[in-house]
Amino acid sequence: MARSRSTLVRVVVTLVALAVVLVGADLAARAWATGRAEQELQQRLALPQEPQVDLGGGSFLWQALRGRYEDVAVTAGQVPAGEITLDEVRVHLPAVRAPLGALAGGSGTVDVAAGTFTADAGFAELLQQVDTGPLDVVLTRDGDDVRAATTVRVLGLSTELSLTVEPRLDGDAVQLVPVAAEAAGQEVPLSRARRLLASAGVDALDGWTVALDEVPGEVELRDLTVTDEGVRVSGVVLATSTDLG
Repeated sequence: MARSRSTLVRVVVTLVALAVVLVGADLAARAWATGRAEQELQQRLALPQEPQVDLGGGSFLWQALRGRYEDVAVTAGQVPAGEITLDEVRVHLPAVRAPLGALAGGSGTVDVAAGTFTADAGFAELLQQVDTGPLDVVLTRDGDDVRAATTVRVLGLSTELSLTVEPRLDGDAVQLVPVAAEAAGQEVPLSRARRLLASAGVDALDGWTVALDEVPGEVELRDLTVTDEGVRVSGVVLATSTDLG
C-alpha cells in the first residue's frame, strides 16, 4: 500500500510539474507573439509609443495551433490621424484567423472579423486645428455640446463671448457647429456673435471642421460624443483579409 501511495504521489507531482511547464510555455509564447505584434504596429503606423496588444480566448498555444485568435484588443496612447493626434485609441476584434506560419514570419492569409473602434480627441488638440485668429478660445463641455468661450474687443471695450457648439461627425471629419451664443452673459442671436467674431478676424459662419484624414481605411466612424476632456469618436472595424509574405 505504501508503494502504491508513493507511485500515486509521483504521478501527481509529475502532472503538476508538466502543467506548470505548459502554462509557462503558453505565457512565454503569448508574450512573444503580442510583443512582435506591438513592434509591428508601432513601425507600420509610425506611432510615438508602442501600443498594447492583449489576447483573450484561453490558451494561446491552442489558439495558435487552430489558427484562430479570439478576443484581440489593441490600445494605443497616441495615433496620428492627419493633422490631429488621437488619444486612447482602442480596437477590439472578436476573432482573427491566421496560419501558424504567418505568425512565425512566413506567408499566409490573415482574416480579421468585424470589430469596434474608439478614440479621443482633446479640446486642446481640436483648437490647434481650427482658425481662431488672435482670440484666446477655451473649449469646455456643456452637456452634450461644447462651449467655446473668448473675449472680443469692440471699440476698445472687452466683451465676453461664448458659443454653444454642437459637435457633429461628417464622414472622417469632426464639425463644430455654433447653435447658440451669449455676449456679456446675455443670450444673443448667432448673427450678432458672428459679427463680433468677424470684427476680430475670425470666420465662424459655418463653424469649424477638423479632418481625421489618416484614420485607417478599415475603420468606419459612426458616432461622436462629448467627454469632459474633448470628444470621442467611435465606429466599426470592417472585416478584412490580408496576404502576408
